[in-house]
Amino acid sequence: MHIGIRVYGHLRAAFGLAGGAQATCRALKEAGCRVLPVDLALPTHPPLDAASDLWAPGLAQNEPVQVDLVHTNPNILEQMPALLDPSALQAPIRIGYWAWELEQFPEGWQQHFRGYDEIWCPSSFTAQALAQRAPLPVVALPHLPDWPRLEALRRRRLAARSGQPPGGGVFRFLTLFDYWSTPERKNPAGVIAAFQRAFPLGRRGDPPVELLIKASSAEQFAPQAARLRALAGADPRIHWIEALLAPEQYEQLWVSADALVSLHRAEGFGLVMAEAMALGVPVIATGYSGNLDFCLPGCAALIPWQPVALPATAGDYPAGATWAEPDGDAAAAAMVQLAADRRAADALGERGRQAVRERLAPQRLAGIIRQRLGSHLLPEAPGPEAVG
Repeated sequence: MHIGIRVYGHLRAAFGLAGGAQATCRALKEAGCRVLPVDLALPTHPPLDAASDLWAPGLAQNEPVQVDLVHTNPNILEQMPALLDPSALQAPIRIGYWAWELEQFPEGWQQHFRGYDEIWCPSSFTAQALAQRAPLPVVALPHLPDWPRLEALRRRRLAARSGQPPGGGVFRFLTLFDYWSTPERKNPAGVIAAFQRAFPLGRRGDPPVELLIKASSAEQFAPQAARLRALAGADPRIHWIEALLAPEQYEQLWVSADALVSLHRAEGFGLVMAEAMALGVPVIATGYSGNLDFCLPGCAALIPWQPVALPATAGDYPAGATWAEPDGDAAAAAMVQLAADRRAADALGERGRQAVRERLAPQRLAGIIRQRLGSHLLPEAPGPEAVG
């Protein structure tokens, strides 16, 4: 399928929408498409300097394309119209790739269906939300992890762990979020509370533990960042990283992590969870929303939850909408269990790795793309009247 596709997205940055756009480019190439990437740079997220095979020659600038794929949310284009001139979309087929995290359809987005032939999104959860008002097909195309990079990083992580002393030293829980993704939704406060509930400071007999919190864009949300840091109090076991990390530094986070914790209230997909599982890092996660496409029971420590209404608008998420409130006691119990039994933690990580290898396999996601693009671009089979 040598279809030419121009992909517009935040392709050089390091945050959720950017990682999703990069994943879609990988999946398109896996499906045999030729990709012309067009970066939509955001002032809020500086570009990374690292080279990527994303920019390897695939399609010349002046070659015709059959598909324009716009991989960003309509509210971003509405707020920053200079990012993309709609008249530039000249391909015969136009596809939007939208990410959304709530069960309810995002108010105001319905007017943006116009001009597209279909909408792609990262999970069945998001597809169900968007399809409520979509006058065109909505298709779930999950994010394709960068498997070669992750496999190399997994081997590096295993080599580092093989040199650890018996017992493994301090058990490191890792959680990551971007303030632009809304702390109320990502819920790092819930992770801090669960950690301190699991391992009260000064209690004897607990295994040595620490919590590492990687928070992006903190400098742009100084008051919120200060309030979150205050929740950790003077607990010396809780560490913060608020700087933009180079790729090597980011990878070192995963090499040193013993478990990932995501007590999110809603996720459109959960790329960080998928990458952790691909590395064999055991995952503790809220059993709700987009991550359930790959966080299968028994392959991650899924935390029970209760539906709650947002008491106030948070970022793009309106007051009165529904999301999940994860059970803090259950999250604390899962932390205790993993830290107390490293073999069980490793076994959970391996089951998670096998799950994402199957659910997010390159050939599986490439098949979705071939099916969708074929429905638009391949000639239809002749009807009975044309036979003979």
